[in-house]
Amino acid sequence: MKKLLLVSAIALAASPVFAVPDATKGGSSNTAYVQVGTGDILGAGVGIAMPAYHPAVPGYLAGVVSFEAGPIKMANQAIGGGANGNYYIAVYGSLMSETWKYTIAGGAGVGTEIYTYRQLKSPLWNFPHFGGEVIAKVPGLATSNAVYFGEWAPWDGSAGTAHDPDLGMDSSLRTVYYVGENPTSSMPNLTNVAYDVVGIQKYNPDTQAGVYTGTLTANFSGTGSITGTLNGVNFSGTSISSDGSFSNGSTISGKFYGNSAEALAGMYDTTGVANDMAFGGAQQ
Repeated sequence: MKKLLLVSAIALAASPVFAVPDATKGGSSNTAYVQVGTGDILGAGVGIAMPAYHPAVPGYLAGVVSFEAGPIKMANQAIGGGANGNYYIAVYGSLMSETWKYTIAGGAGVGTEIYTYRQLKSPLWNFPHFGGEVIAKVPGLATSNAVYFGEWAPWDGSAGTAHDPDLGMDSSLRTVYYVGENPTSSMPNLTNVAYDVVGIQKYNPDTQAGVYTGTLTANFSGTGSITGTLNGVNFSGTSISSDGSFSNGSTISGKFYGNSAEALAGMYDTTGVANDMAFGGAQQ
């Protein structure tokens, strides 16, 4: 039987909170609808800002919602710790979201947690229209080094509470993103360092379709590169900069995280949105 989570009373400001983005923390494939930064709603951890209105108005975003203190905490309370499954989140007794949690159990990316949300009604004042939201969390990192990646699609206005894994990811506004607490600012030397990575692309939380795994290899000594493939995307030609960012100059971009580049995250952003993919992972 599906359970409900009654979220405790949340103090709301008298006027709307709007996003204060921080691109040093990560990136988004469409900053008109999703921006990354440090939370100013539900805690101070990193997260994303999403539209303040429905229908979504480009550039008009609510404040940045902290992932860890906001949606991840709510999902874990609703579902019950480490269990996989789907339940509902309620605010003041009213169903707000269907939510899922899935943890990759083996292979590359083992331990990666994937949290999913499907909006059921208009949110409280000041809070975003989160639509279909997927948050994947890189495993094995301390809270101060936490790294996330995922995708977002706008709410379609549907208020039906029947179970439905369709997150609206066929929308032309679908956006992929990545964000982390401690971006690497000075790259350490790396010699054939392997990262187990997970890619998210039009995720289905019932079947786990849209989850891809692979291994990327990084080398850096003053200059550097990333090689490997993920869901058919070849990282050949992706260069690493001394500030911890990486890019192939066109479709791939991202950052390393942690003082020793313990993790990486980024996105594959191509023409159109159907094939866009967010990815992240930690050193083996």
